[in-house]
Amino acid sequence: MLGEKRAEIVAKVEQLGMHDPAEIANLGFGKRIGDATSYAVERMTDAYQARTIYATVAEIDQALERVDAGTYGLCVVCGNDIPDERLALVPWAAQCMPCSARRGKSRVVR
Repeated sequence: MLGEKRAEIVAKVEQLGMHDPAEIANLGFGKRIGDATSYAVERMTDAYQARTIYATVAEIDQALERVDAGTYGLCVVCGNDIPDERLALVPWAAQCMPCSARRGKSRVVR
């Protein structure tokens, strides 16, 4: 399941990365909103999505390493079991919900 999801996500990144080099070379923001500005915003959005997707691929790779190590399904913070329901929704989850929630509260929002 993790391998299939990884392949699906990598294909999505590749799709986001396919752009006409001539269009990218002319990328710019004009004084008025127009095709070039819209295209630039679209490319920036694609780049953000690709970065986010690459982060998910890295999480999947880490989950596959945990499978090989025999620690898949255990929280990397506290060592408790990650509930099957959570793994069904996010198979690459590395933390149980309480540890994940604590991590989210301690993050600085930028």
